[in-house]
Amino acid sequence: MGVREELVAVLRPPAELATCFTEWDELERRLGVQVPEDYRWLVETYGQGVFDEFLHVIQPKSRFPAVRLVSFSQAYRQRLSSQQVSGRSLPCGVHELLSVARTEDGDVISWVMRPSDDSSKWALVVQNSSRTDWHSFPGGIVEFLAAIYLRDFRMPMFPD
Repeated sequence: MGVREELVAVLRPPAELATCFTEWDELERRLGVQVPEDYRWLVETYGQGVFDEFLHVIQPKSRFPAVRLVSFSQAYRQRLSSQQVSGRSLPCGVHELLSVARTEDGDVISWVMRPSDDSSKWALVVQNSSRTDWHSFPGGIVEFLAAIYLRDFRMPMFPD
């Protein structure tokens, strides 16, 4: 059984999705990169993607700018740029990060867009809510969710 099948078996998707996002080309044009295929699958399978009422997958489209992939990522990059100016170090360049999820506690999960032309190879980093710690994860968002919810992988800043 693959990781997607495992995730669906344990974390059941909604019976019906409120809307099905289809404007991937427009989203990628606005972002300037192709989003990972596992993110597409996640959005198409889980819709709004709220897991355990804690982890929220940032959406390609929403009536709320705060949870839209493009606007959330732009605002987050601005915050990171300000942090960098104030002397905080980042695990990579601000424009190499693209936010994909957030937690109720304010932690942000981002793709590290390396290489920029092959999103299937992107790994993740998680910045804690106090903006001081970074933790890496060597896979994509579906693998991350499976690790957290199925394999007892722990992010130090996440609650039990």
